[in-house]
Amino acid sequence: MESTHEYVEKLRENAKKAEQNRKRGKGTPSASLPTKQHTNNP
Repeated sequence: MESTHEYVEKLRENAKKAEQNRKRGKGTPSASLPTKQHTNNP
Protein backbone atom coordinates (compact mmCIF):
# COMPACT_ATOMS: atom_id res chain seq x y z
CA MET A 1 0.00 0.00 0.00
CA GLU A 2 1.44 3.34 -0.99
CA SER A 3 1.69 6.21 1.40
CA THR A 4 -0.58 9.25 1.31
CA HIS A 5 2.33 11.43 0.23
CA GLU A 6 3.03 9.27 -2.84
CA TYR A 7 -0.67 9.29 -3.71
CA VAL A 8 -0.83 13.09 -3.53
CA GLU A 9 2.30 13.40 -5.68
CA LYS A 10 0.76 11.17 -8.37
CA LEU A 11 -2.47 13.13 -8.21
CA ARG A 12 -0.65 16.44 -8.73
CA GLU A 13 1.43 15.00 -11.57
CA ASN A 14 -1.66 13.70 -13.35
CA ALA A 15 -3.41 17.06 -12.94
CA LYS A 16 -0.41 18.86 -14.43
CA LYS A 17 -0.31 16.49 -17.42
CA ALA A 18 -4.04 16.91 -18.01
CA GLU A 19 -3.67 20.71 -17.98
CA GLN A 20 -0.83 20.55 -20.51
CA ASN A 21 -2.93 18.32 -22.76
CA ARG A 22 -5.82 20.79 -22.57
CA LYS A 23 -3.53 23.66 -23.60
CA ARG A 24 -2.04 21.62 -26.44
CA GLY A 25 -5.48 20.82 -27.85
CA LYS A 26 -6.53 24.41 -28.60
CA GLY A 27 -7.63 25.40 -32.08
CA THR A 28 -9.95 23.93 -34.64
CA PRO A 29 -9.41 20.30 -35.63
CA SER A 30 -10.14 21.06 -39.28
CA ALA A 31 -7.25 23.55 -39.41
CA SER A 32 -4.69 20.97 -38.29
CA LEU A 33 -6.06 17.90 -40.08
CA PRO A 34 -6.35 17.72 -43.86
CA THR A 35 -9.70 16.60 -45.16
CA LYS A 36 -9.67 13.54 -47.35
CA GLN A 37 -12.36 12.63 -49.82
CA HIS A 38 -12.61 8.99 -50.67
CA THR A 39 -13.97 8.49 -54.14
CA ASN A 40 -14.66 5.41 -56.18
CA ASN A 41 -12.64 5.56 -59.35
CA PRO A 42 -14.42 3.85 -62.25
